Amino acid sequence: MSSDPMETVLRLRRRAVDEARQTLARAVATEADADAQARAAERSIETEAQRASDPAGGDDLVEAFATWLPGARQHASLARATQERLAADVACKRAELAGTRTGLEIIETLLQQRQNAAAQDMLRVMQRDLDEAAARTPRRETQPDKRREAPPDKGREA
Repeated sequence: MSSDPMETVLRLRRRAVDEARQTLARAVATEADADAQARAAERSIETEAQRASDPAGGDDLVEAFATWLPGARQHASLARATQERLAADVACKRAELAGTRTGLEIIETLLQQRQNAAAQDMLRVMQRDLDEAAARTPRRETQPDKRREAPPDKGREA
């Protein structure tokens, strides 16, 4: 039993769309995690800056902040760069999904056009058969329609 190659292509395209969806979902989750890490790093800088600027704090707190800050900024910068790279990756995955969906829609459209053409062919064959049957059947002669004249209205007199 041989199957239609287009049906096979359709199954493959559907599988590709499913895989692209899953890949996009993983990419979105990874990007969201990276965004959370970048925000946490940025918040920690803000929190430590507020502590260091507290007038009740001592000089050693300010010095510790000054020592810690360059490394924290570098960490926050790397975290944000990672998040931005992953956001670009998400955009690429969205484009890939759109492309695979388009490929699926093309195959579905082609199959639908095939089905419509097959239905049209079947209707043409049926109409041809009806026309041939009608041509073989002798026609009855029709007699002119004799219309009855309406009897005069007896209830009305002139």
